[in-house]
Amino acid sequence: MWHTPDEQAHFGHVAYLAEGGVLPMGRSNDLNQEIAISEQHLGTYRNKYGNNSFTYKPDFRLAYSDSQIGIHETEIKTLPQSLRKIYTDPESAYYPHFFYRVSGLIYRLFYRQDLFVRVFTLRIFWLFCHLLMVYWAYRIGRLVFVKDKLAAVSVAVLTGFQPMLSFVSAGVTSDNLHNVLFTGVIYFSLKLAVKFRWQELIWLTLVTYLGYLTKPQFLIALAIVIPVLLWRRKKLLLLLAAAGLWLYFQGKLPYFDGTGSARPDYNLWQHAVYTANHTFREVLPWYWGVFRWLSLTLPRWVNQVMMRLLLVAGIGLIIKLWRRRFEPGFWLMVWSAGVYFLALFLWDWQQIRNAGFPFGIQGRYYFPVIVPHMVLLIMGIKELIPRITDYLLLITNYWFILLNWIALYWVTASYYDASNFKTFIIQASQYKPDFAKGWWLVSVIFLYAILMLIFSIKLARNAK
Repeated sequence: MWHTPDEQAHFGHVAYLAEGGVLPMGRSNDLNQEIAISEQHLGTYRNKYGNNSFTYKPDFRLAYSDSQIGIHETEIKTLPQSLRKIYTDPESAYYPHFFYRVSGLIYRLFYRQDLFVRVFTLRIFWLFCHLLMVYWAYRIGRLVFVKDKLAAVSVAVLTGFQPMLSFVSAGVTSDNLHNVLFTGVIYFSLKLAVKFRWQELIWLTLVTYLGYLTKPQFLIALAIVIPVLLWRRKKLLLLLAAAGLWLYFQGKLPYFDGTGSARPDYNLWQHAVYTANHTFREVLPWYWGVFRWLSLTLPRWVNQVMMRLLLVAGIGLIIKLWRRRFEPGFWLMVWSAGVYFLALFLWDWQQIRNAGFPFGIQGRYYFPVIVPHMVLLIMGIKELIPRITDYLLLITNYWFILLNWIALYWVTASYYDASNFKTFIIQASQYKPDFAKGWWLVSVIFLYAILMLIFSIKLARNAK
């Protein structure tokens, strides 16, 4: 608990609103004592520098008991309800309240249960966002690779088993809702580009509106929607309306007004050099996985394999551009990925100009466009040697499945003693609700392994 990205801040936001708080858009004490005490016992309570016992300490571990009950577990479970309304620190996520209001319904439903139950049930509830995202990834694959079902399935496999995305999706964070809704924008935009239907426009409008209620940066989606509507020239009035909304909300973002700059002379060229270096050294490795409060990345050899895979796919995309053979939706995938990168690039540039230091862009910040990333990766692989395309795709699929297992082992072994299965289950059962302990935990692991084996066999049988 409290180890997926900023989970304590997002759950604290949920708890504050569910307990009757009115969260202002500014810093205030909103982290309740129940969460704060649990963090102190679990080593995630941050000091004034924003660090805790795990930050940049990959070898740190909590002290474990010899049973499935953690040393401080009973104390955390029996904290009085009165502590839920006593606030100690400013910690909430300070995003629009849609995600947190919906989450509050689950919070209130299990209000009489202990903290572990409330956190884990909320995790499970939002896990369906990940399932919907994988489904939309497959549907996008079907629209792009019309005659190649293996390639379409590959989009879902590469998205679903991407280790950092599955890790983020297992936590309580509005990022999960943001990611799936942005994927929905790409999916319905692609369907509109193929053929205009009013029902698709209604769905596109709905996911865009819900996305804006989730995070203000969802307005980036308009840069994808507007060109699609422009391409459908008969719907010019809709384009003008969308453009008007874009300009209106741009005026509502004072962060870009340039006032109070700490580094007014910091120019775009300087930022381009910094971004290129930062992206290559940090963003790309962290895109595949960074865990334990930024203290643990995947093994170096894994990142080396991934970099070589990206290089191979990049060469394939260059060949595709030279041959000028493009699947339906190719340019929408390129534009979606490019415009999101550009938006974060400009945001970080303005952050440095205003505050004097970068925002700290991480690989997971690009997950709203992870499906276009995976589509382009598959396109690049398919372009290299057409005669053995299916073999290359199958190898890539199996590599991502294996990559998910590698990440699962690598992360869990950093928290628990993985050299002995019985000891591992005892330690991994601590500080969790009863439905995630002991034999329940063993059953989930074995069920995952069995279903993964079945899926892998079917994947091979359904290849050409």
